[in-house]
Amino acid sequence: MAIMDIAAEAVRKRGYNGVSLDQIARDVGIQKSSIYYHFSSKSELIAAIFRRFSGQIYSFLEDTISAESRAGDRLLAYIVETGTFTQEGESICMSIALNIDRDSLQAEVVNDLVTFHAANIAWLTDTFALGLKDGSISDVGDPAEEANACLALVDGAQLMARAHQDPGLYEQATMLLRSRISASGAADSAR
Repeated sequence: MAIMDIAAEAVRKRGYNGVSLDQIARDVGIQKSSIYYHFSSKSELIAAIFRRFSGQIYSFLEDTISAESRAGDRLLAYIVETGTFTQEGESICMSIALNIDRDSLQAEVVNDLVTFHAANIAWLTDTFALGLKDGSISDVGDPAEEANACLALVDGAQLMARAHQDPGLYEQATMLLRSRISASGAADSAR
């Protein structure tokens, strides 16, 4: 749906408080009243786009587990995927954008953000735990601490890329984490 696509892009670029239903209507080429045919309020629209976004990310996490047996490959896929949210340094992940304006959000969206964050941390914790076992990520400490540090790193890297409108900053900021990923995993740790 074009309304949701335009709204999602607006949130990633301007945050919740920077989103205007008038602007969304103009960008879609419809009357503002037409938005209300689908969504009773801005809050309902934002809740719908975040549910769609989080569903896409949950699918990505599940698909990555199915497609990649090595923790390092899973982590690299995560780093690459989160890097796509910078869109040439013009936007950030929707969860970051919404968390910045958290005090303006309805409780339902805040709860969805908490669940989303917990799911990402759990997935990353499992990934680092596997990395400890399969040797595909070097120098793994406590997997839960690694997960929190990783999420803080990729989120912060997106903010830096956005602040300077330079997607290369995301790549630079995540390079050290990428360098911990072994090319051949368990085979290296067995030597």
